[in-house]
Amino acid sequence: MSLAWPHRVARFLPLMLPALLFSSGLRASGDPAQALAEWELHGRADGLARPDSGCQDFLQAMHRKPAGLEYVGCSKDDASYIRPVQARYRVAGAQAAQVEAYLRATFGMPALRYVCCGWSNGAPYSWREGPQAPRYQIGMGVESLPYERNEWHRIDAFNVTVEVFRQSP
Repeated sequence: MSLAWPHRVARFLPLMLPALLFSSGLRASGDPAQALAEWELHGRADGLARPDSGCQDFLQAMHRKPAGLEYVGCSKDDASYIRPVQARYRVAGAQAAQVEAYLRATFGMPALRYVCCGWSNGAPYSWREGPQAPRYQIGMGVESLPYERNEWHRIDAFNVTVEVFRQSP
């Protein structure tokens, strides 16, 4: 008696899965030494953070944190395919122009623009210090009424995010 097609696939899938993952370029998780070795071969050059990178105040660690910017916390998502680590910051509306100017001068972040419902630097912006350093995605913005720049003091706080990826998309 022959097994139906789905049952045959289900029976052989556990045997085929490692080969499928390897051939598609995905890393099989579970071996930290292997993940680190693969990062050394390809990930570092691609701008990925080390696979064992944890949460931290990235701007403070780079010695590039502007005055007035408060570190709020960090999240690490190991379930996501790109395995991001994101640090979150806040800056009072009264100091937002100075922090925006600093981020523009230091990292080349685009100027904030008001679109629809808030201020934002637009699409994700990435910055990298050199070929051996991780690529950081830097964003700044806030949902708000359409205040002019000279009225930013009326906005409670702006959010800043700095994110790294530990795996290629």
